[in-house]
Amino acid sequence: MRPEEELFKKKKKRSFRFVKFIFILILIIIIALLVFYSLENPSFVEDVKNKLLSFYTGQQETADSREAAESVETDAGDEIGIETEGKTGNENEVDAVVEDKQQEDINNETVDEAEDTSSSFWQKIINFFKEKISKQEEEFPARLKIRVYFASLGKEDKFIYEERDIVAGELKTAAESAVKELIKGPVKSYHYPVIPSGTKLLGVEIYENLAKINLSQEFLEKSLDSGILDEYVIYTIVNTVTEIPGVDGVIFFIEGSRIKYYGRVDLSIPAIRDEKYLPDSEE
Repeated sequence: MRPEEELFKKKKKRSFRFVKFIFILILIIIIALLVFYSLENPSFVEDVKNKLLSFYTGQQETADSREAAESVETDAGDEIGIETEGKTGNENEVDAVVEDKQQEDINNETVDEAEDTSSSFWQKIINFFKEKISKQEEEFPARLKIRVYFASLGKEDKFIYEERDIVAGELKTAAESAVKELIKGPVKSYHYPVIPSGTKLLGVEIYENLAKINLSQEFLEKSLDSGILDEYVIYTIVNTVTEIPGVDGVIFFIEGSRIKYYGRVDLSIPAIRDEKYLPDSEE
C-alpha cells in the first residue's frame, strides 16, 4: 500500500473517532440533564411513562374501534342487501326517489346554514363598529364645553377664561378646535390674546395622553413682539388643551420640528397643566 493511501486512512479514522467522541459527549450531557431534571421534578419520569402507555393503549383502542366499525358496516350492508333483494323494481325506484329528495333537503339545509353563518359573521362585524362608534360618542360627544384661557388687564399673575362650545367627537378633533379658539382670540374687550399674531395651526396628533401641536413659524418669529411673558404663551395653550378629558400634556412643534425651548420655558419634556395661573375660583 502506498504511503499516501495509508495517510488518508489514518486521517479518516481520526475524523471518525472525533465525530464519535462528540456524539458520545452530547449524549452524556443530555442524559445528565434528564437525570438532574428528574431529580428536581420527581413526577417527570412518571409523566413520560404514562404518556407512552396512553399512546400505546390509544393505538390499540383505535385499531379495535376501527375493526368494530368495519364489522358493523359489513353487517348493515348485508342487511340492506337482503332487504333490497326482497323488493320489486318499482319499490327500488320509489326508494331511490325518496333518497334523492332527502339528499336535496340536506343540501338545502347546508346552504341555508352557510348563508346564516356568513350573514351572522358580517352582522357581528357591523355591530362591533357600531358599538365602537357609540362608545366614542359617549366618551367624546359631538361638542364639548371647555374654558379657553387668555390674559386679563390688572391680573398679570392669573389667566382669565371664556367658555367655548367646541367641535369634538374624538380627542384629535377636540384638541384642534381648542387651539383654533385660542388663535381666534377673546370675545370680551378686557381680555387679551397671547398667541403671536399670524400663527397658524398646522396639525394636531394624539399620542397616548399627549397632544402634539404643530404651529407655523410665526409662533417663534413674532413671540418677542407680543409683550407677554413666554410662560403665558405656553400655558394658556397647555391649560386650554388639557381641559379636554384624556389630554394630560402638550408637545410643541414648529413646522414639523419639535422645539425644546420657548424663550425661558423648558419644553424638552411634555408641558403639563400649571395650576398657578388658574383663577382662584378653580384652585
